[in-house]
Formats: sequence, structure tokens, C-alpha cells
Amino acid sequence: MVMNMKIEKFKTLLLIFLIGLSIYQTDQLWLQPFSEAVEPEKEVEIEDIYLWDKIKPEKISIINDEKITTYKEEYCDEIWIEFIEIFENLLREEVEISEIDSIDSPGIEISLPSPIPMEFFVEGLDIENTEFINSVKTIKSFYILEEKNTVIIENKEGSYIQLTTNIEIDTDNISIISQKIKINTEFIYKGKINDKEINLFIPINEKIMNPVIVKSEINIEDEEYITDIAKTYYGDNYDYVRKSVENNSSVNYVFRNEKVLRINSDGLLEFYNTAENTIGENDVYMSFILALRFTEDFLGYPENAYLSEVDNIQVDGNYGFRFLFDYKILNRPIIFSQVREERALEIEVVGEEVVLYKRFIRNIDLSDPTLMEEKTAMDPMDILKKNIELLALIQIEEGKADLKDEDIIQNKILNSIEEIHLGYYDPSRKLSEQLIRSVWVMKAPEERYIFNAITGNLIEIQNID
Repeated sequence: MVMNMKIEKFKTLLLIFLIGLSIYQTDQLWLQPFSEAVEPEKEVEIEDIYLWDKIKPEKISIINDEKITTYKEEYCDEIWIEFIEIFENLLREEVEISEIDSIDSPGIEISLPSPIPMEFFVEGLDIENTEFINSVKTIKSFYILEEKNTVIIENKEGSYIQLTTNIEIDTDNISIISQKIKINTEFIYKGKINDKEINLFIPINEKIMNPVIVKSEINIEDEEYITDIAKTYYGDNYDYVRKSVENNSSVNYVFRNEKVLRINSDGLLEFYNTAENTIGENDVYMSFILALRFTEDFLGYPENAYLSEVDNIQVDGNYGFRFLFDYKILNRPIIFSQVREERALEIEVVGEEVVLYKRFIRNIDLSDPTLMEEKTAMDPMDILKKNIELLALIQIEEGKADLKDEDIIQNKILNSIEEIHLGYYDPSRKLSEQLIRSVWVMKAPEERYIFNAITGNLIEIQNID
């Protein structure tokens, strides 16, 4: 009898244990998809990321007695590829590094969109030059001088650092390309407006496509493609993502209120990830590589995009970096309306995570290529003559001018213009069949004036930070 009671008690305990084990395993099965998977530490692959089509100049200037500048992508890319090899070879040699006050020698200026951290070049070229690393923190421009043994760097603060070697630098190919720029570009110098001399080399008789029709690379109306984007991002967790569609057709995906993917009706993609769970720290170079790797794996790196700005950021008490990218289309830079403040790419990296990713890329709509025609852009001097009174009145109305004398204000505006180049202006309002306008961009220290390159009408005045 006692033995039977012991057996029954054992069976009861065994049953309780089995039920408990079953509940535990079921609990783990249901909870696992909603928990962050513990991943082994992984190293960022950098060997197969080519940097020099992502870090590249915005413009090239030929400096002699005058300064001739081009933004054409073909020339910028050709000179850049030649220069990177020269720069790498220079840093592998023994160089004399010194700070100088100014540059007074003829040569070629290679201008980056904004100052770039020195680490991108040292790490990207795998250079170990301690003196260079200690002397240079940021690079805004490179100058290749005719002396053939000197390269000068302009940094963020506007200081000049000279690198000199005993070995002659072979710049023959760069000289050939610069000659091609001169031959293929017509300029006028010291044109006059209201008897006021404009001391600029101004391109004339420039050819540009007009109209140009573009569409967003992401079509919100393609539901299958939109779903594939979400599945690519969320992976195994996609089945546990909440999806909502707004009245304007924008689509939102949310996972645990931590990872949000939003695809707007105009094709703008936005991704947000909380920075609370980020681990580790990365320097600016490794953060940049993480940003590039994320972009390559998520829709791919956009053609003709280039790094335009690097900023320090702080998110939820964690430090990181923001990388902004611009891009060119049909050989010319895209200028977005300042009302929208769009960028081709905006990526924020904190620790080992991408916490923000925005992407707005336009592709040429080739459904009817006959719509695009090659036309000659209006003479920039004629555009200034047509609009200078209007520009002065705007300054007076907005309280930007201390004086009320329109002639003085007009001369002040004309004196402030430092550079004139062509581009394409994207109002970025439509998903498809968006007309982007051929424009003249006239840059002053604090503003840039955007004019229709065909009609000469003022489109927008943009503030420069």
C-alpha cells in the first residue's frame, strides 16, 4: 500500500515536471521572435568597399591669373581618380610638412563638398604616416601645384598645409584633363552690369537638357516592391511587424516601437532605430564604413551619389556621426528646394548601429525620351541684368539691407557673387513625371540664387548655413 502511494506520488511529480517543461518551452517559442537575438560579435567588412566613388570632389578649379571652375561630373571624376593615386604615393614617401599662409602658385584646386575627416584618407588608403596624421585633422581642398613636387591641403579652419617631397609627382594626366576643361568650356571675364564690373569667369553657351522628367526610385504604388523592402529590412521579424497605410498612401512599418520604417508617398524612405540598445563605440571612419555597408545591403549604393558632409551627433545620450550625401544627374549637381530640405542620403550611426536612414533618389524617366532636348542655357549676365533690381528689392523687404539705396544694394549683391554654375533643380513634390528644371546657381557667402537657365526667372533664394 505504502509502495503504491509512493509510485502515485512519483507519477504526480513527474507529470507536474513535464507540464512545467512544456509550458517553459512553449513560452520560449512564443517570446523568441519578439526578443533581440544575441548575435556573435562581427567585424565590419571593409576590403570590398571602394571609397573613391563615394568620397570625391564637388568641383575642380584651374587657377592661373584667373580661376576657372567646373562642376561637371566627368571632369571631376577623371581628375579625382588620377589624384588619389598621386596622393597615396606621396604619403608613402618621406614628405616635409609645413604650414603656409597662402597659395600664390598656379595649379589645380580639387574641392570637396565640405571638410572631410583625415581618417578617411589615412584608413582608406592604408597609410601609416604619423607626421601627416598629427598635422592634418580635416581636408577641405587639395591643391596640385605646377612645381610637380608639392601638394597643399586646405583644412576646415582655412589653414594651408604643404606637403613636399624630393620625388617629382607625375601630374601629366591631370594637366591633360585640365586642358580639356579649358578647351571645351567657353567663358567671359569681367562682364558689366549697370557699369559694374563682375570679376568672375562666367561660363557661356553651355548645353543642358531641358525639360528633364524624373521619378522616384521607390514607387509607393508598387505594393510587392514595398513589401520586399520591408521584408529585407526586418528579416525574420517581418511577421511581427505592424503595418499601417495613411490617407496619402504613405506606408508605415513598426516593430516593438523600436524599429520604424516609413515609405512616403513621394518616394522618400525613412528608417528609425532606437539608440538605447546600441553597444560599443566606433570612430568616424568605422562608422562611415558601417553606413556604407548598410546602404549597400539595403537597396544598394545610389549611382552618382557622393559624401557631402560629416557631423558629430548625440542621440539618447550616445555619441555618433551623421553622414549626408548629395548626387548628380546628367553630369550636373541636383539642387533640392530648400522648402523640403531633402538630401539624397542621410545616415546616422551610433555605436555599432544605424539609427537613422533617409533616402530620396530620383531616376530619369525614359518612358518618353523624345521629351528631353539639348538646349543652350541663357547667358548668366543677361539673367543678372534681368533680375538685379528684384534681388535688391527682396533684400530691402526682408530687412537684409542696412541701406535703402537700390544702386548700392545692387552693387553689393553683384560683388558678393563668388561662383556661377549649372545644375538641376528638383521641387521634389511628385512621385513620378516630376519636371526638374535646368538652373543657374549663383553662389554668395550667405545665399545662393537659383534661376531658370532657359527663361532667366528667379526660382528661389537659398540660405547657406
